[in-house]
Amino acid sequence: MKKTGLIFDMDGVILDSEIQYFKVHQQMFRTLAIPLDRVQYATFMGKTGDEMWQELITQHDLPHSTESLLALEHELFQQHAKPEECGLKDGVHELMALARTEGYKVAIASSSSLEKIKRVITHYGLTVDAYTSGFEVPRSKPDPAIFRLAAQRIDQAPEACIVIEDAANGMIGAKEAGMEVIALLDERMPTQILHHADHVVSSHAAIGEILRNR
Repeated sequence: MKKTGLIFDMDGVILDSEIQYFKVHQQMFRTLAIPLDRVQYATFMGKTGDEMWQELITQHDLPHSTESLLALEHELFQQHAKPEECGLKDGVHELMALARTEGYKVAIASSSSLEKIKRVITHYGLTVDAYTSGFEVPRSKPDPAIFRLAAQRIDQAPEACIVIEDAANGMIGAKEAGMEVIALLDERMPTQILHHADHVVSSHAAIGEILRNR
């Protein structure tokens, strides 16, 4: 089937924010005396923050509530990882422009809140046809619901969509939704499990080549 939908994850794919979140979490882990397991941390990427903290509270018997840790996380993100200060990943605007030239509808499917997604779109002048948040579906990534909703909002069949993801949880969800998956690597971040990806690249320019060569 001809591919006519291109769905971007946001953090780590559009916004160069995952590295900032990682630094904040490293700081929090030190404060909480939690050892940083990079393999485990990779499993948190793409999920909502409450899922990560619930798992860590149980695992390490932390004397904190999920709500208190989320509040601290949010405070630190506002200090060190504001969307307006993270910047875009190299080549985002160019790739979105190419996708339109090649006839794709463009969407964002992010575990972040709708408010944050809108902030990023507005601040960076992104031109997208639709966006979805993990807060709009019963379960976020790796559940496929967010991707199916994104496809619906750009009026595309799931099998006609390509998803760009940097996290294994997103790749799993996109594959379960019946979509083609491009994994975008970042050598600064913990290594992801990539066997759900159809393509593995390290730049937006390489994704552009995949689109051009169809």
